[in-house]
Amino acid sequence: MASSSQGLNVIALISGGKDSLYSLLHCIRNGHNVVALANLHPAPHQSTHGHDSGSRGQDSSDDIDEDIDSFMYQTIGHSVIPLYEEALRIPLYRAAITGGALDTARVYRNETGDPASASTTAPSDESSSGTPEDETESLVPLLRRVMQAHPEANAVSAGAILSTYQRTRIENIAARLGLVPLAWLWMYPSLPAPTLRAADPAAVGDAGLLEDMAGCGCDARIIKVASGGLDDGFLWENVSGMGGPGRALRRRIVKGMSRFAGAEDLRGAVLGEGGEYETLAVDGPALLWKARIEIEITEQKAGEAGVAYMKLRGAKCVPKHDDESTASFSPEDVRRPGLLDEAFAAALTDVGSSKTALTVPSSRSEAVSSPAWSDCEPYHHQSESTWTIANLVAPEAGSGAAEQMSAIVDKTKEILQSHPHSRSTEDIVFATVLLGSMADFSPMNKVYVSLFKKPNPPARVSVACGDRLPSNAKVMISFTVDLGPRNDRQGLHVQSRSYWAPANIGPYSQAISIPLQKASRLVYIAGQIPLEPASMEVATEGKTWFDDYCLRAVLSMQHLWRIGEAMQVDWWLGAVAFLTGNEIATQAQVAWHLWKKIHAQPDESDEDDPELDVWDLKYGRRSDDLMPRTVSSTLPRFSVLTSEDKATTSPFLAVEVAELPRNSDIEWQGLGGRCEHVTLSSSDDCVSTVADHKYSYMCREIEETQSPLVDNLRAVIASHCQGQGLSQVVLYTTQPMAEGFWPGQVVPCRSVWGRAGRPLRAGVIIQCEKSTST
Repeated sequence: MASSSQGLNVIALISGGKDSLYSLLHCIRNGHNVVALANLHPAPHQSTHGHDSGSRGQDSSDDIDEDIDSFMYQTIGHSVIPLYEEALRIPLYRAAITGGALDTARVYRNETGDPASASTTAPSDESSSGTPEDETESLVPLLRRVMQAHPEANAVSAGAILSTYQRTRIENIAARLGLVPLAWLWMYPSLPAPTLRAADPAAVGDAGLLEDMAGCGCDARIIKVASGGLDDGFLWENVSGMGGPGRALRRRIVKGMSRFAGAEDLRGAVLGEGGEYETLAVDGPALLWKARIEIEITEQKAGEAGVAYMKLRGAKCVPKHDDESTASFSPEDVRRPGLLDEAFAAALTDVGSSKTALTVPSSRSEAVSSPAWSDCEPYHHQSESTWTIANLVAPEAGSGAAEQMSAIVDKTKEILQSHPHSRSTEDIVFATVLLGSMADFSPMNKVYVSLFKKPNPPARVSVACGDRLPSNAKVMISFTVDLGPRNDRQGLHVQSRSYWAPANIGPYSQAISIPLQKASRLVYIAGQIPLEPASMEVATEGKTWFDDYCLRAVLSMQHLWRIGEAMQVDWWLGAVAFLTGNEIATQAQVAWHLWKKIHAQPDESDEDDPELDVWDLKYGRRSDDLMPRTVSSTLPRFSVLTSEDKATTSPFLAVEVAELPRNSDIEWQGLGGRCEHVTLSSSDDCVSTVADHKYSYMCREIEETQSPLVDNLRAVIASHCQGQGLSQVVLYTTQPMAEGFWPGQVVPCRSVWGRAGRPLRAGVIIQCEKSTST
């Protein structure tokens, strides 16, 4: 597999808990260098023996470990934190927590900086107005101080597992300071088990992360319990203990928490993600731990409402010896989740073994350059829920991509303001960006980012069409605008590098969903290329071209699936696979094979409820509004399918373009539906999906016949583009279109492929907010 081309210099945020310390091992495992530790502790007025922000030592007489019950930071056990500098031999920097949890939204919206831009100036270390700041802002001066002492630092790591609340706050701060956020444990419970755990029949499945910590020789002691499932008998037990005793404890935790599985995800509770318990890491492999921490005296204390915690005295570092069990531990011994989920690993095996059975037609349209377009008016389609603005170009602005993008930005704002209810760029939920060349991506993107100032920018797909784009256009963009209340939208914008799915490295979200009616939602998902999440490099096995392409096709599809599952998608309304490179006919066959294969998976597993994190526990968020899910849902969910038609495969197109981001050869882009009922129908030239009798997604295939393409398209326009409720109509065409002919979005392609990988002259996607007859 591909590895990271360059290691990062990481500031590790530590709380003393198991997750933040274990994340350091994954930084090392992935080729990065931990240059400093950073910790926030209760201010002196919050603890009678609080440490000075510059403290580097530990007074063995200190016995105060007060917990200020912060939403953001673990504070119990904070008096032991100074010992980590000696135990790990990594410089430690500390500061006091100021303020409180003022912004309690799941997604942090700091108004003093632009979270979408790493160059934005962070707020001052102290509020000049005297207005209390959110406790999240305590990180800013601390990280600035570390960065001043370690100018090589360019990343920050944290131990977030399931908490969107914590992750988005760290990402916000990281973006404002120009640091790469790392969250190696993000969504860890739902990821494929590492090989050693998967092969161990005695492993405690619901405690997989703890099992992997045990495999590394970690020692993390429970110092607080705050759940009815655990009592003071669990205090000072090692949750990551090796062998029989450790596994016996983990089984006890699973059994104790299983009584509360209806209220929160069991695996999250077993890991203590909802505050069920908190830990103090005291030892680990010699790769990281140069000394272990010993506590001379531990004393149990009882709090309110069943809370129990440890009072610690006489903490000190004790040297480790060469003969200890983890002395020979290497970075490669840190367990990493598998790359592919079981279903996608099976799909890869299946498509790899079917190479000889692929029927590959040898058809490809002749290269015909597109004529120039003038400064034409974009097409508009408006339904009850959305407004599509298609084919924005600005050749009159100049010959450069940045110049044209700047003019498109101005046009976009003007068009949005012209709406009867005056919309803004904050209402854009999806963008299709077509470039002449990927060399134009960077100058375009630097201007594009200026459109979006708030968290959760729109999902996006970006491809280069080469000479098929209008000859005088460097950039052509189409936008989908949500006409509903902004508070009803949901977004997924994971910017941290993890093992789950690729981090967003640009001004776009993985997904945005909007409501249709009742529980129905449309889920717009960004184009997914086959980046290995941990390294952010395009995946390759170094085998044959075919094997490598199959891996990339499967991996990018898995990214689409994981994001869909996180957004609670029940069914794919349709998808497009963008292709580039050689052997396009074979690529299209493989993409179709995978799409059909994954739709044939049986739906036999029980559905699990999404998790609650600390924000939800305090504010009582309804579970049906939550995301991301932390457990695998079966997608597509065949229980919603009501069709009598034997077809179970959603609409599909594969289109060849000139270039894709990062020199990838495939990019999947899909539209998902959160719905209760799906009707799927098919004919020789059309596949249609209707969700909850409300939203229709139709794919018309126009084969390579003798009749002129324009005649075929006129028939499509007459039959499908004249009615009410038309939301969007997209033409993927191998032939240049005269300006003004097609009443919707145009994506000029080198070739188009339909079901079974058959060659087409064009494909048309028609979306309506009502059922459309085929």
